[in-house]
Amino acid sequence: MNPTLDLANLDVFYAYRTAIRLLSLDRVTPFWPDLGLRLDGVEEVKTAARRCFRAEIELEALEDDERDFDGMMAVHIAAFLTDVERTQGTAAAAQLRAWIEERVYFLGLEPEWQMMWHVLVAWLPRRKEDRVASFGLPLGKVAKLFEIARAWAETADALDRRIAEADALPLEGWDAEAYAAYRRDDPDLSALAGLSQRLAAPAFERTWGAIRRLLGPAEMDALERWGQAEVLAHMERISHHSARIPPESRSLS
Repeated sequence: MNPTLDLANLDVFYAYRTAIRLLSLDRVTPFWPDLGLRLDGVEEVKTAARRCFRAEIELEALEDDERDFDGMMAVHIAAFLTDVERTQGTAAAAQLRAWIEERVYFLGLEPEWQMMWHVLVAWLPRRKEDRVASFGLPLGKVAKLFEIARAWAETADALDRRIAEADALPLEGWDAEAYAAYRRDDPDLSALAGLSQRLAAPAFERTWGAIRRLLGPAEMDALERWGQAEVLAHMERISHHSARIPPESRSLS
């Protein structure tokens, strides 16, 4: 079975590599339901993922003139899907492929403004309500906005704690081998890289949907002004334009 998206696209290629790495790890298995992945043959999928990730590790160890990394990895990625199809059936393999191409890939393309508002919404409950209201938001709406923001901050903190706890588990078996390879050039790297974004993005979409339903167009403008002011005040190396909310993601009310 082959990917339906073109692996020559570097974002697609990275999404497959990220997904396969994460699927291979025992410490990621408890997160499968959170990631929207529901397959019966968990161990068989992990075995196929480990075979592919081990092939990537071996390719990385070769000299540049001894390998066609992208081309050879494309073969191993197709072999991974074929392994899953052989052990779990075509429907399960197609489900896994769709999960990688629709969820892992698209969530990896989360726009800059949205990632900025992950932070800004979490900051809201730490600010004074009247200060936020001064940008043009009614105090009644600010109170409801703070409720939404507190729920998001709690969700984000809980996700961060779960990932940190998983990352700190003793390194045994395959996970030890995978972490050693991933940290070959930088001992501070985590093989769980990419997991946080894939978990947080769907939760934030629900949060942002609640904000869009709460605020009218002028109120969304006011929220944007507050966000840009926060960036200017606290993120000196980042442009305040990163907090600009695109038209298609503004008010629903």
